[in-house]
Amino acid sequence: MKSTARSEKLTILKDFLLELKLYKTGLLGLGILIVYIFIAIFAPIIAPVDPNEPGLADSYAYPEWFSIFPEYSNLPRNVFINIGYNDWLVKDTSEDISINGDGEYTIIIAHCSDRIETRTITLEYTFTYTYDPPKRFSGRIPFRVAIYNATGSYIRIKCYIMTPKGRMYELYDSMSIAYNLSRLETPASYDARDIYLKLKLGFSPHDDLGEKILNEKGEYRLQLKVFILTVKGSGRVEVTLGVKQFRVYGRLYGVLGTDNLGCDIFSNLIYGTRVSLLVGVLASVISVSVGLVVGIIAGYKGGIVDQILMYFTDTLLFTPILPLIIAVSVFIGKSLYLEIALIALFSWMGFARNTRAYVMSIRDSMYVESAKAIGASDMYIIFRHILPQLTPIIYITLVMRVPGAILLEATLSFLNLGDPSVPSWGRMLYSARYAGAFFRFMWWWIIPPGLAITFLALAFVLLGHALDEILNPKLRVRR
Repeated sequence: MKSTARSEKLTILKDFLLELKLYKTGLLGLGILIVYIFIAIFAPIIAPVDPNEPGLADSYAYPEWFSIFPEYSNLPRNVFINIGYNDWLVKDTSEDISINGDGEYTIIIAHCSDRIETRTITLEYTFTYTYDPPKRFSGRIPFRVAIYNATGSYIRIKCYIMTPKGRMYELYDSMSIAYNLSRLETPASYDARDIYLKLKLGFSPHDDLGEKILNEKGEYRLQLKVFILTVKGSGRVEVTLGVKQFRVYGRLYGVLGTDNLGCDIFSNLIYGTRVSLLVGVLASVISVSVGLVVGIIAGYKGGIVDQILMYFTDTLLFTPILPLIIAVSVFIGKSLYLEIALIALFSWMGFARNTRAYVMSIRDSMYVESAKAIGASDMYIIFRHILPQLTPIIYITLVMRVPGAILLEATLSFLNLGDPSVPSWGRMLYSARYAGAFFRFMWWWIIPPGLAITFLALAFVLLGHALDEILNPKLRVRR
Protein backbone atom coordinates (compact mmCIF):
# COMPACT_ATOMS: atom_id res chain seq x y z
CA MET A 1 0.00 0.00 0.00
CA LYS A 2 2.75 2.45 0.97
CA SER A 3 4.80 1.69 -2.14
CA THR A 4 1.72 2.16 -4.33
CA ALA A 5 0.89 5.49 -2.74
CA ARG A 6 4.51 6.61 -3.10
CA SER A 7 4.57 5.66 -6.78
CA GLU A 8 1.31 7.55 -7.36
CA LYS A 9 2.79 10.67 -5.77
CA LEU A 10 5.91 10.38 -7.91
CA THR A 11 3.76 10.00 -11.01
CA ILE A 12 1.75 13.11 -10.10
CA LEU A 13 4.97 15.07 -9.48
CA LYS A 14 6.42 13.90 -12.78
CA ASP A 15 3.27 14.89 -14.67
CA PHE A 16 3.29 18.29 -12.96
CA LEU A 17 6.91 18.94 -13.98
CA LEU A 18 6.12 17.93 -17.54
CA GLU A 19 3.23 20.39 -17.54
CA LEU A 20 5.43 23.10 -16.02
CA LYS A 21 7.90 22.75 -18.89
CA LEU A 22 5.29 24.29 -21.17
CA TYR A 23 5.27 27.49 -19.10
CA LYS A 24 8.54 29.38 -19.54
CA THR A 25 7.69 32.00 -16.94
CA GLY A 26 6.87 29.29 -14.42
CA LEU A 27 10.22 27.60 -15.07
CA LEU A 28 11.94 30.96 -14.64
CA GLY A 29 10.20 31.50 -11.30
CA LEU A 30 11.11 28.00 -10.15
CA GLY A 31 14.73 28.51 -11.16
CA ILE A 32 14.97 31.81 -9.25
CA LEU A 33 13.34 30.19 -6.21
CA ILE A 34 15.81 27.28 -6.27
CA VAL A 35 18.70 29.78 -6.26
CA TYR A 36 17.23 31.57 -3.24
CA ILE A 37 16.70 28.29 -1.40
CA PHE A 38 20.29 27.27 -2.12
CA ILE A 39 21.57 30.59 -0.76
CA ALA A 40 19.39 30.27 2.36
CA ILE A 41 20.60 26.74 3.12
CA PHE A 42 24.28 27.47 2.58
CA ALA A 43 24.27 31.03 3.98
CA PRO A 44 26.96 30.26 6.62
CA ILE A 45 29.25 29.03 3.84
CA ILE A 46 28.47 31.74 1.27
CA ALA A 47 28.62 34.64 3.73
CA PRO A 48 32.26 35.41 4.63
CA VAL A 49 31.55 36.54 8.22
CA ASP A 50 28.85 36.83 10.85
CA PRO A 51 26.39 39.52 9.67
CA ASN A 52 26.25 41.12 13.13
CA GLU A 53 30.01 41.30 13.68
CA PRO A 54 31.05 44.99 13.90
CA GLY A 55 34.39 46.60 13.22
CA LEU A 56 35.39 44.43 10.27
CA ALA A 57 36.69 47.54 8.52
CA ASP A 58 36.18 51.27 8.74
CA SER A 59 32.61 52.56 8.83
CA TYR A 60 31.03 53.15 5.42
CA ALA A 61 33.82 51.26 3.66
CA TYR A 62 33.52 50.96 -0.11
CA PRO A 63 33.25 47.56 -1.80
CA GLU A 64 36.61 45.98 -2.63
CA TRP A 65 35.95 46.06 -6.37
CA PHE A 66 35.93 49.87 -6.27
CA SER A 67 39.73 49.57 -6.50
CA ILE A 68 39.40 49.18 -10.29
CA PHE A 69 38.61 52.92 -10.44
CA PRO A 70 41.71 55.15 -10.20
CA GLU A 71 40.29 57.48 -7.53
CA TYR A 72 39.65 54.53 -5.20
CA SER A 73 42.65 52.32 -6.05
CA ASN A 74 44.85 53.52 -3.21
CA LEU A 75 42.28 53.69 -0.42
CA PRO A 76 43.48 52.01 2.79
CA ARG A 77 43.00 48.27 3.16
CA ASN A 78 42.74 46.28 6.36
CA VAL A 79 46.16 45.76 7.92
CA PHE A 80 46.49 43.14 10.67
CA ILE A 81 49.81 42.88 12.52
CA ASN A 82 50.38 40.30 15.26
CA ILE A 83 53.72 40.62 17.02
CA GLY A 84 55.03 37.73 19.10
CA TYR A 85 58.35 36.91 20.74
CA ASN A 86 60.09 35.97 17.49
CA ASP A 87 58.96 39.17 15.77
CA TRP A 88 60.34 41.71 18.22
CA LEU A 89 63.74 43.30 17.71
CA VAL A 90 65.41 44.07 21.04
CA LYS A 91 66.76 47.59 20.59
CA ASP A 92 67.85 48.38 24.12
CA THR A 93 68.07 46.48 27.37
CA SER A 94 69.63 46.97 30.78
CA GLU A 95 71.96 44.59 32.54
CA ASP A 96 70.62 41.85 34.78
CA ILE A 97 67.55 41.51 32.50
CA SER A 98 66.67 38.18 30.92
CA ILE A 99 64.35 37.99 27.90
CA ASN A 100 63.02 34.72 26.61
CA GLY A 101 59.83 33.36 25.10
CA ASP A 102 58.07 30.51 23.32
CA GLY A 103 57.00 32.17 20.06
CA GLU A 104 53.85 33.74 21.44
CA TYR A 105 54.76 35.04 24.89
CA THR A 106 57.71 37.30 25.65
CA ILE A 107 58.93 36.89 29.25
CA ILE A 108 61.03 39.63 30.82
CA ILE A 109 62.60 38.94 34.24
CA ALA A 110 64.41 41.54 36.35
CA HIS A 111 66.14 40.37 39.54
CA CYS A 112 66.54 42.65 42.52
CA SER A 113 70.05 43.67 43.56
CA ASP A 114 71.70 45.43 46.46
CA ARG A 115 70.37 48.81 45.37
CA ILE A 116 67.23 50.41 43.98
CA GLU A 117 67.51 50.29 40.23
CA THR A 118 65.48 51.21 37.14
CA ARG A 119 65.85 49.05 34.03
CA THR A 120 64.52 49.76 30.53
CA ILE A 121 63.78 47.31 27.73
CA THR A 122 62.88 48.52 24.23
CA LEU A 123 61.25 46.18 21.71
CA GLU A 124 60.70 47.29 18.12
CA TYR A 125 58.78 46.06 15.10
CA THR A 126 58.95 47.60 11.60
CA PHE A 127 56.19 47.46 9.00
CA THR A 128 55.59 49.13 5.65
CA TYR A 129 52.45 51.12 4.88
CA THR A 130 51.78 52.07 1.23
CA TYR A 131 48.14 53.25 1.13
CA ASP A 132 46.37 56.55 1.65
CA PRO A 133 46.00 57.71 5.26
CA PRO A 134 43.30 55.74 7.11
CA LYS A 135 40.80 57.25 9.48
CA ARG A 136 41.20 54.70 12.22
CA PHE A 137 43.70 52.31 13.75
CA SER A 138 43.79 50.43 17.04
CA GLY A 139 46.01 48.16 19.11
CA ARG A 140 45.92 45.65 21.96
CA ILE A 141 48.69 44.92 24.42
CA PRO A 142 48.20 41.79 26.56
CA PHE A 143 50.53 41.55 29.54
CA ARG A 144 50.88 40.09 33.00
CA VAL A 145 52.89 41.53 35.90
CA ALA A 146 54.12 39.33 38.74
CA ILE A 147 56.17 40.70 41.66
CA TYR A 148 57.88 38.08 43.87
CA ASN A 149 59.27 39.16 47.26
CA ALA A 150 59.94 42.65 45.95
CA THR A 151 57.30 44.86 47.51
CA GLY A 152 57.84 48.44 46.40
CA SER A 153 58.91 47.52 42.88
CA TYR A 154 56.82 48.65 39.94
CA ILE A 155 56.71 48.45 36.19
CA ARG A 156 55.47 50.76 33.45
CA ILE A 157 54.66 49.85 29.83
CA LYS A 158 54.51 52.36 27.00
CA CYS A 159 53.72 51.90 23.32
CA TYR A 160 54.91 54.27 20.59
CA ILE A 161 54.64 54.57 16.82
CA MET A 162 57.39 56.22 14.80
CA THR A 163 56.71 57.67 11.35
CA PRO A 164 59.09 57.35 8.36
CA LYS A 165 60.28 60.90 9.09
CA GLY A 166 61.16 59.98 12.66
CA ARG A 167 58.30 61.61 14.52
CA MET A 168 57.22 59.57 17.55
CA TYR A 169 53.74 59.38 19.10
CA GLU A 170 52.92 57.76 22.43
CA LEU A 171 49.83 55.56 21.95
CA TYR A 172 49.59 53.84 25.32
CA ASP A 173 50.88 54.27 28.87
CA SER A 174 50.05 51.74 31.57
CA MET A 175 51.20 54.15 34.31
CA SER A 176 52.94 52.62 37.31
CA ILE A 177 51.93 49.08 38.28
CA ALA A 178 53.15 48.00 41.71
CA TYR A 179 51.15 44.80 42.22
CA ASN A 180 50.38 41.54 40.48
CA LEU A 181 48.13 42.20 37.51
CA SER A 182 46.97 40.20 34.49
CA ARG A 183 45.65 41.72 31.29
CA LEU A 184 46.12 38.66 29.12
CA GLU A 185 42.42 37.85 28.97
CA THR A 186 41.25 41.47 28.62
CA PRO A 187 44.23 43.20 27.02
CA ALA A 188 44.99 46.88 27.44
CA SER A 189 44.11 48.72 24.25
CA TYR A 190 44.20 52.02 22.41
CA ASP A 191 42.00 53.34 19.62
CA ALA A 192 42.38 56.26 17.25
CA ARG A 193 38.80 57.32 18.04
CA ASP A 194 39.68 57.95 21.70
CA ILE A 195 39.24 61.67 22.38
CA TYR A 196 41.65 61.59 25.33
CA LEU A 197 44.35 60.10 23.10
CA LYS A 198 43.78 62.79 20.48
CA LEU A 199 44.07 65.56 23.07
CA LYS A 200 47.18 63.96 24.60
CA LEU A 201 48.88 63.96 21.21
CA GLY A 202 47.91 67.58 20.58
CA PHE A 203 45.12 67.10 18.07
CA SER A 204 41.52 68.25 17.97
CA PRO A 205 38.77 65.84 19.14
CA HIS A 206 37.27 66.15 15.65
CA ASP A 207 40.45 65.04 13.86
CA ASP A 208 40.86 61.56 12.44
CA LEU A 209 43.99 60.36 14.21
CA GLY A 210 44.84 57.87 11.49
CA GLU A 211 45.05 60.64 8.91
CA LYS A 212 47.33 62.65 11.20
CA ILE A 213 49.79 59.87 12.06
CA LEU A 214 49.72 57.41 9.14
CA ASN A 215 49.89 60.16 6.52
CA GLU A 216 53.15 59.02 4.92
CA LYS A 217 54.08 56.01 2.83
CA GLY A 218 57.05 54.07 4.06
CA GLU A 219 58.37 52.19 7.07
CA TYR A 220 56.71 52.69 10.42
CA ARG A 221 58.06 51.40 13.71
CA LEU A 222 56.07 50.14 16.66
CA GLN A 223 58.00 50.39 19.90
CA LEU A 224 57.18 48.81 23.21
CA LYS A 225 59.13 50.13 26.18
CA VAL A 226 59.08 48.36 29.54
CA PHE A 227 60.38 50.26 32.56
CA ILE A 228 61.08 48.17 35.66
CA LEU A 229 62.07 49.58 39.05
CA THR A 230 63.38 47.00 41.52
CA VAL A 231 64.01 47.49 45.22
CA LYS A 232 66.81 46.04 47.29
CA GLY A 233 66.57 42.36 48.06
CA SER A 234 66.55 38.92 46.51
CA GLY A 235 63.15 39.07 44.83
CA ARG A 236 62.32 39.51 41.18
CA VAL A 237 59.83 41.19 38.86
CA GLU A 238 58.43 39.22 35.94
CA VAL A 239 56.59 40.75 32.97
CA THR A 240 54.90 38.47 30.42
CA LEU A 241 53.93 40.10 27.12
CA GLY A 242 51.38 38.39 24.88
CA VAL A 243 50.95 38.89 21.15
CA LYS A 244 50.67 42.60 20.52
CA GLN A 245 48.08 43.43 17.89
CA PHE A 246 48.08 46.47 15.66
CA ARG A 247 45.31 47.08 13.15
CA VAL A 248 44.56 49.61 10.45
CA TYR A 249 40.88 49.72 9.43
CA GLY A 250 40.52 49.73 5.65
CA ARG A 251 38.12 51.79 3.58
CA LEU A 252 37.77 49.03 1.00
CA TYR A 253 36.18 45.80 2.17
CA GLY A 254 34.27 42.82 0.83
CA VAL A 255 31.73 42.57 -1.96
CA LEU A 256 29.40 45.34 -0.76
CA GLY A 257 31.49 47.22 1.79
CA THR A 258 30.46 47.89 5.39
CA ASP A 259 27.71 49.79 7.17
CA ASN A 260 28.01 52.51 9.80
CA LEU A 261 29.08 49.94 12.43
CA GLY A 262 31.63 48.24 10.20
CA CYS A 263 29.43 45.16 9.61
CA ASP A 264 29.65 43.31 6.32
CA ILE A 265 26.72 44.33 4.07
CA PHE A 266 27.11 41.29 1.81
CA SER A 267 26.75 38.88 4.76
CA ASN A 268 23.59 40.69 5.85
CA LEU A 269 22.24 40.34 2.31
CA ILE A 270 22.94 36.59 2.26
CA TYR A 271 21.45 35.89 5.69
CA GLY A 272 18.42 38.04 4.81
CA THR A 273 17.41 35.33 2.32
CA ARG A 274 16.73 32.95 5.22
CA VAL A 275 14.51 35.44 7.02
CA SER A 276 12.46 36.34 3.95
CA LEU A 277 11.87 32.73 2.95
CA LEU A 278 11.05 31.75 6.53
CA VAL A 279 8.59 34.61 6.99
CA GLY A 280 7.00 34.17 3.57
CA VAL A 281 6.52 30.40 3.73
CA LEU A 282 5.49 30.14 7.40
CA ALA A 283 3.10 33.10 7.26
CA SER A 284 1.56 31.74 4.05
CA VAL A 285 1.12 28.22 5.47
CA ILE A 286 -0.44 29.49 8.70
CA SER A 287 -2.78 31.97 7.01
CA VAL A 288 -3.95 29.44 4.40
CA SER A 289 -4.48 26.78 7.09
CA VAL A 290 -6.55 29.10 9.27
CA GLY A 291 -8.55 30.39 6.30
CA LEU A 292 -9.14 26.82 5.07
CA VAL A 293 -10.48 25.62 8.42
CA VAL A 294 -12.73 28.66 8.93
CA GLY A 295 -13.99 28.60 5.33
CA ILE A 296 -14.81 24.87 5.34
CA ILE A 297 -16.63 25.01 8.68
CA ALA A 298 -18.60 28.14 7.73
CA GLY A 299 -19.48 26.90 4.25
CA TYR A 300 -20.38 23.33 5.26
CA LYS A 301 -22.29 24.02 8.48
CA GLY A 302 -24.09 27.19 7.39
CA GLY A 303 -26.70 28.79 9.62
CA ILE A 304 -25.66 30.43 12.88
CA VAL A 305 -22.14 28.94 12.71
CA ASP A 306 -21.63 30.56 9.31
CA GLN A 307 -22.93 33.91 10.51
CA ILE A 308 -20.70 33.98 13.61
CA LEU A 309 -17.57 32.96 11.72
CA MET A 310 -18.18 35.42 8.88
CA TYR A 311 -18.89 38.23 11.35
CA PHE A 312 -15.57 37.52 13.04
CA THR A 313 -13.84 37.28 9.64
CA ASP A 314 -15.27 40.56 8.38
CA THR A 315 -14.28 42.30 11.62
CA LEU A 316 -10.66 41.24 11.21
CA LEU A 317 -10.77 41.98 7.49
CA PHE A 318 -11.31 45.68 8.17
CA THR A 319 -8.94 45.90 11.14
CA PRO A 320 -5.88 48.06 10.29
CA ILE A 321 -2.90 45.75 10.72
CA LEU A 322 -0.12 48.35 10.90
CA PRO A 323 -1.31 50.24 14.02
CA LEU A 324 -1.98 46.90 15.72
CA ILE A 325 1.54 45.62 15.02
CA ILE A 326 2.98 48.92 16.25
CA ALA A 327 1.06 48.53 19.50
CA VAL A 328 2.16 44.90 19.88
CA SER A 329 5.82 45.75 19.25
CA VAL A 330 5.68 48.52 21.85
CA PHE A 331 3.91 46.63 24.62
CA ILE A 332 5.04 43.04 24.00
CA GLY A 333 8.34 43.38 22.16
CA LYS A 334 9.87 42.69 18.78
CA SER A 335 10.23 39.05 17.80
CA LEU A 336 10.54 37.39 14.40
CA TYR A 337 8.07 34.62 15.22
CA LEU A 338 5.61 37.07 16.74
CA GLU A 339 5.90 39.05 13.53
CA ILE A 340 5.18 35.90 11.48
CA ALA A 341 2.16 35.10 13.64
CA LEU A 342 0.72 38.61 13.27
CA ILE A 343 1.24 38.62 9.50
CA ALA A 344 -0.45 35.20 9.22
CA LEU A 345 -3.34 35.91 11.57
CA PHE A 346 -4.30 39.07 9.71
CA SER A 347 -4.09 37.71 6.16
CA TRP A 348 -6.34 34.64 6.17
CA MET A 349 -9.73 36.35 5.94
CA GLY A 350 -9.92 36.73 2.16
CA PHE A 351 -9.04 33.09 1.58
CA ALA A 352 -11.61 32.05 4.21
CA ARG A 353 -14.41 33.84 2.34
CA ASN A 354 -13.37 32.32 -1.01
CA THR A 355 -13.16 28.86 0.55
CA ARG A 356 -16.61 29.29 2.10
CA ALA A 357 -18.07 30.12 -1.32
CA TYR A 358 -16.47 27.05 -2.92
CA VAL A 359 -17.62 24.77 -0.09
CA MET A 360 -21.19 26.04 -0.28
CA SER A 361 -21.31 25.20 -3.99
CA ILE A 362 -19.81 21.73 -3.41
CA ARG A 363 -22.03 21.05 -0.38
CA ASP A 364 -25.19 21.02 -2.50
CA SER A 365 -23.78 18.73 -5.21
CA MET A 366 -25.33 15.32 -5.90
CA TYR A 367 -22.39 13.19 -4.74
CA VAL A 368 -22.29 14.98 -1.37
CA GLU A 369 -26.05 14.44 -0.96
CA SER A 370 -25.60 10.75 -1.87
CA ALA A 371 -22.81 10.40 0.73
CA LYS A 372 -25.08 11.91 3.38
CA ALA A 373 -27.90 9.57 2.37
CA ILE A 374 -25.82 6.46 3.00
CA GLY A 375 -24.80 7.73 6.42
CA ALA A 376 -21.31 9.18 5.74
CA SER A 377 -20.01 11.38 8.54
CA ASP A 378 -19.22 15.08 8.11
CA MET A 379 -15.47 14.48 8.51
CA TYR A 380 -15.57 11.77 5.84
CA ILE A 381 -17.40 14.04 3.41
CA ILE A 382 -15.03 16.95 4.07
CA PHE A 383 -11.82 14.92 3.63
CA ARG A 384 -13.11 12.62 0.87
CA HIS A 385 -15.23 14.92 -1.28
CA ILE A 386 -14.73 18.58 -0.40
CA LEU A 387 -11.03 18.94 0.43
CA PRO A 388 -9.78 17.27 -2.80
CA GLN A 389 -11.82 19.79 -4.79
CA LEU A 390 -10.08 22.62 -2.94
CA THR A 391 -6.55 21.28 -3.44
CA PRO A 392 -5.74 23.36 -6.58
CA ILE A 393 -6.94 26.53 -4.87
CA ILE A 394 -4.89 25.75 -1.76
CA TYR A 395 -1.67 25.25 -3.73
CA ILE A 396 -2.16 28.40 -5.77
CA THR A 397 -3.05 30.50 -2.73
CA LEU A 398 -0.06 29.16 -0.78
CA VAL A 399 2.33 30.31 -3.49
CA MET A 400 0.63 33.63 -4.19
CA ARG A 401 0.46 34.62 -0.51
CA VAL A 402 4.24 34.40 -0.01
CA PRO A 403 5.15 37.65 -1.86
CA GLY A 404 2.70 39.64 0.25
CA ALA A 405 4.15 38.25 3.47
CA ILE A 406 7.71 38.99 2.31
CA LEU A 407 6.85 42.57 1.37
CA LEU A 408 4.96 43.12 4.64
CA GLU A 409 7.93 41.83 6.67
CA ALA A 410 10.28 44.12 4.75
CA THR A 411 7.92 47.05 5.37
CA LEU A 412 7.72 46.37 9.10
CA SER A 413 11.50 46.00 9.38
CA PHE A 414 12.00 49.21 7.38
CA LEU A 415 9.76 50.97 9.92
CA ASN A 416 11.85 49.47 12.76
CA LEU A 417 9.00 47.22 13.86
CA GLY A 418 10.84 43.96 13.12
CA ASP A 419 13.22 41.93 15.24
CA PRO A 420 16.43 44.03 15.52
CA SER A 421 18.59 40.95 16.21
CA VAL A 422 17.68 39.24 12.92
CA PRO A 423 19.41 40.31 9.68
CA SER A 424 16.76 40.92 7.05
CA TRP A 425 16.49 42.94 3.86
CA GLY A 426 13.98 45.33 5.40
CA ARG A 427 16.35 45.82 8.34
CA MET A 428 19.16 46.62 5.90
CA LEU A 429 17.05 49.33 4.29
CA TYR A 430 16.12 50.72 7.71
CA SER A 431 19.79 50.81 8.74
CA ALA A 432 20.69 52.48 5.43
CA ARG A 433 18.09 55.19 6.02
CA TYR A 434 19.06 55.62 9.68
CA ALA A 435 22.80 55.79 8.91
CA GLY A 436 22.42 58.27 6.07
CA ALA A 437 23.25 55.94 3.19
CA PHE A 438 20.68 57.71 1.00
CA PHE A 439 22.42 61.06 1.50
CA ARG A 440 25.83 59.48 0.94
CA PHE A 441 24.58 57.90 -2.32
CA MET A 442 25.67 54.45 -1.13
CA TRP A 443 23.64 52.64 -3.77
CA TRP A 444 25.51 49.35 -3.12
CA TRP A 445 23.87 49.32 0.33
CA ILE A 446 20.36 50.26 -0.86
CA ILE A 447 19.79 48.62 -4.25
CA PRO A 448 20.86 44.98 -3.52
CA PRO A 449 18.27 44.32 -0.76
CA GLY A 450 15.60 46.02 -2.85
CA LEU A 451 16.43 43.85 -5.85
CA ALA A 452 16.56 40.74 -3.64
CA ILE A 453 13.03 41.42 -2.37
CA THR A 454 11.78 42.14 -5.90
CA PHE A 455 13.19 39.00 -7.51
CA LEU A 456 12.07 36.70 -4.69
CA ALA A 457 8.52 38.08 -4.85
CA LEU A 458 8.64 37.85 -8.65
CA ALA A 459 9.69 34.19 -8.47
CA PHE A 460 6.61 33.27 -6.43
CA VAL A 461 4.33 35.34 -8.65
CA LEU A 462 5.59 33.69 -11.85
CA LEU A 463 5.36 30.24 -10.29
CA GLY A 464 1.88 31.01 -8.95
CA HIS A 465 0.56 32.11 -12.36
CA ALA A 466 1.94 28.92 -13.92
CA LEU A 467 0.28 26.81 -11.22
CA ASP A 468 -2.98 28.66 -11.77
CA GLU A 469 -2.98 27.81 -15.46
CA ILE A 470 -1.91 24.18 -14.87
CA LEU A 471 -4.42 23.44 -12.10
CA ASN A 472 -7.27 25.51 -13.52
CA PRO A 473 -8.13 24.22 -17.03
CA LYS A 474 -10.38 27.21 -17.72
CA LEU A 475 -7.32 29.51 -17.73
CA ARG A 476 -5.25 27.39 -20.14
CA VAL A 477 -4.46 28.80 -23.53
CA ARG A 478 -3.42 26.98 -26.68
CA ARG A 479 0.33 26.27 -26.62
